[in-house]
Amino acid sequence: MACLGCRALCVGTSLTTHGQTVTIHGMDTPFLELRELAKSYGKRQAVRGLSTFVTRGEIVGLLGPNGAGKSTTITMLAGLTKPSSGDILWEGKSIFSHMRQWRKNIGIVLEDLSLFEYLGVREHLTLVGRISGLSPAETERRAEDLMSFFQLVDASETIAAEASHGTRKKLAFALSLIHSPDIILLDEALNGIDAVAARDAKDLLRRLSQRGVTIILSSHVLDAIEPLIDRCLIIEKGLIVRDESMRRIKDSGRSLEEAYVETIRSAGPPIAEMKWLL
Repeated sequence: MACLGCRALCVGTSLTTHGQTVTIHGMDTPFLELRELAKSYGKRQAVRGLSTFVTRGEIVGLLGPNGAGKSTTITMLAGLTKPSSGDILWEGKSIFSHMRQWRKNIGIVLEDLSLFEYLGVREHLTLVGRISGLSPAETERRAEDLMSFFQLVDASETIAAEASHGTRKKLAFALSLIHSPDIILLDEALNGIDAVAARDAKDLLRRLSQRGVTIILSSHVLDAIEPLIDRCLIIEKGLIVRDESMRRIKDSGRSLEEAYVETIRSAGPPIAEMKWLL
């Protein structure tokens, strides 16, 4: 596995994954570690032994083709499904043994959004803020700020069932932030929202990263996330096939898309030439 190029100085700490020793920069215990993580649904193996780590404040792009295991990995990280084997360690502790504490510290946007169809935008924010332990006054303040930031003020009383897809996406994004999480998990969260909101969201994620918030996001829109992420983690058929810093990719003279296509093509069978069509 490639050196991940994080910003701290290397102190020689190491982690063994798949028989390989990985140098961990500037820390004794990884902030977040996936250890031989696997998930099966009957005979189908969605994830087949993922091992990697994420540093505090890092933005990691979880990439791969349809069906590669990205969403399954995100739902395991969210604590919504347990792995068939392996573990997820948060500062050395299994999240599955500390689930209440873990869930208080994460923000999640799932691909299916998981909204309450007959609650309005403001009602969603009020409910989640209060469940998260915020006072009524603080909940109201944060809800107003989030609705302003995500351009949701005009839709504040619109119920989710009647909202546009973009409005639903922005609401889900706002809900993931209202409790000031330390870790944010985004499954295709930047897709389907307008260009201005997407740009503002990416700027916000970068500022959160600089404050020490760790972000893991999946996306198929590579050019949209290339300026944002610190590292790409590419999975194919439930396995990690590339784990590399964006700095190293850029230093090699390649774009994220070029590195991604090269990786996926080399991991799979050759594609048909389609001579009958061309």
